[in-house]
Amino acid sequence: MAQSSFKKLHPVDPILTQLAVEAIPSDGQLIADKVLEIVPVQDRSGTILIDDTRNFMGAVGVDAKRASGADRQVISNFEPSSTSFKCDFYSYEDVFALQDIRDSQLPRNYEERSAKKVGRALKLNKEKQVADLLFGASNWGSYTSALNALGNGSLGTAWSSSSAQPLKDLDVLKDVVRANSHGIKPDTLVLGYSAIRALGRNPEVRGIFYETSGATVGERIMAQEQVIDVLKSVLRIPNIYVGEARIETALAGASSAEADIWTGSSVFMGVLRGSDAIENVGGVQLMPVACVELQYQAMEAGTYDSINRIRRHVFADQCHAHKVLAQNYGFLLTSCL
Repeated sequence: MAQSSFKKLHPVDPILTQLAVEAIPSDGQLIADKVLEIVPVQDRSGTILIDDTRNFMGAVGVDAKRASGADRQVISNFEPSSTSFKCDFYSYEDVFALQDIRDSQLPRNYEERSAKKVGRALKLNKEKQVADLLFGASNWGSYTSALNALGNGSLGTAWSSSSAQPLKDLDVLKDVVRANSHGIKPDTLVLGYSAIRALGRNPEVRGIFYETSGATVGERIMAQEQVIDVLKSVLRIPNIYVGEARIETALAGASSAEADIWTGSSVFMGVLRGSDAIENVGGVQLMPVACVELQYQAMEAGTYDSINRIRRHVFADQCHAHKVLAQNYGFLLTSCL
């Protein structure tokens, strides 16, 4: 194990007024636990039954009208399908010498600092999993399109252009999702950070904001929260999230390099919260949903010391699975910029 140098933990010059500059981003940037419906499961693996929506879309070719005394018409029945899942364990640990606790002059408790490190690493790992799930074209198959190929009346101009009409694009996308999901309107929109900033500079979006807010028209660029308010009011989509967290991409020993976790030019729209069709039957929640998080164990953290009482291990564990249940309830729009 690589040992921390005494000089780094205990500087020769005292730390003036216990001032320490930390670079720990806020967990408020993370959206993985907000975007997906979290479904607790009692077993680490199992099977999910998926009812066929055609059972609830009417009886084509069967006339409901009957003569007095005649038998009722029998409608078709479509068997449910099933999909299996298995939750995987995700874990990190940090190891440091017990002597480091006594040597360190960092203002934060050394053990708490270590717990924050592993917890943050595990949260970023999960954020990357959810970003790869929602922004992964292979997960949505034919329900993926580049902006300029969306069709159905969309202008398809890159949102970074001043002539773009992104609200129209998103409104068209909403119609596409509704048509794919048997008339259920999407309830969730997820955008990359670069996409939301392009909207904040867009004349169409700014025009709606100034018209509804009473603000003075000018060159002022809209804040992210203002853009979200416009999107909610125009699209009537209640859940809008922006993926803005960043992650280190360079291996230890190499020069630091960072990247956005969520692809900046992508947008996901779909049914992730059951829309308005949620039912509770016998303690089981039934809903149309594109994908979910199946949670066997939420994050747990702890510590243990090496047998020789030289090192302390701080760890964090969680166990879950992310599962696409219905591709047609979601749509990935790419190349928006």
